[in-house]
Amino acid sequence: MTHYALTQTAVWAADLEAKGFLGTVGKIAAATIIFFIAIGLIVGLLIGFFVGRAVGRNQGRRD
Repeated sequence: MTHYALTQTAVWAADLEAKGFLGTVGKIAAATIIFFIAIGLIVGLLIGFFVGRAVGRNQGRRD
């Protein structure tokens, strides 16, 4: 009986450690994805701004 309880305790501790590790990895992965999406949005806005200035300003009214 004592051996069974110790085994179950060790398995439970390993399970908690694995869940903690996977949770940490998941948080790092989510932060990385959010970071790259934010960088992509900023770069897209900058490219759109400069392309818009280069293309759109010279096309005024055509009478």
